[in-house]
Amino acid sequence: MLDKFKQKRVLVTGGASGLGKAIVDQFAKLKWKIAVVDINIDGAKEVADNINAKGGEAVAFFCDVGKDEDFVSIEKSIKDLWGGLDIIVNNAGIATTGMMADCTPEQWDRAINLNLSSVYRGCHYWLPLLPQNGPGHVVNTASFAGIAQAPAMMSYNVSKAGVIALSETLRAELGHLNIGVSVICPAFFKTNLLDSMSPTDEGVKPLVKKWMENSKISADDIALDVINGIEKNKLMVISHDYARKAYRLKRFFPNYYLNQLIKKVPQILASKNKKTNQ
Repeated sequence: MLDKFKQKRVLVTGGASGLGKAIVDQFAKLKWKIAVVDINIDGAKEVADNINAKGGEAVAFFCDVGKDEDFVSIEKSIKDLWGGLDIIVNNAGIATTGMMADCTPEQWDRAINLNLSSVYRGCHYWLPLLPQNGPGHVVNTASFAGIAQAPAMMSYNVSKAGVIALSETLRAELGHLNIGVSVICPAFFKTNLLDSMSPTDEGVKPLVKKWMENSKISADDIALDVINGIEKNKLMVISHDYARKAYRLKRFFPNYYLNQLIKKVPQILASKNKKTNQ
């Protein structure tokens, strides 16, 4: 698996927990050198230490993905340590909820910065670490929300849709260099993403929590799909069956799909008002 990558060096942002850690675990099983990058440096060190204790090779880096200088610092450290990378996984991000009326400029800027601009930074500053003529690969974590565009998740939807557009464009730009690009678009699964969710719309959070807890897809399942996606050089990695069906429905019947979303808005507003009045 992933035998075409000779030096086997990977960097994963948000690698201390959730999907990021699950992706790190998959690369550890394949005996890769792993840079575990996270704003939670203690958590990143714990993950790296566990890998090293089992005979692997991992290193932890602090990174606030909202700040360019952290990317610059890590780029220099990776070059000094390993000479470069073979795979970049831009996974870190946050969750937000709320309709346009609820979305403050502060929330909008934060979502765009930490979900979309962070991916730009990871690509802009770390792409020079990949082999000049490949093979190399970039994995960007978006979300099914970036495809579904469901109401009451305005800033999150737009930031994740931007990650999909960035990934498609980057794939076109890098293909001739033997560098692939994949974008992960998971739907709901058990993770700690709710910890970062903006409290703008408390009526939505219980629903999201319920959907996550009832998911039959785990972070480990998605991480394995990521590895397979890299192996097959797939652009879109969509693990959930219902998400793949919705993706096709929206693509071939966009007006019908949008009308179904419109019907959901009164239900969302009723749930929001009920929560407000309690």
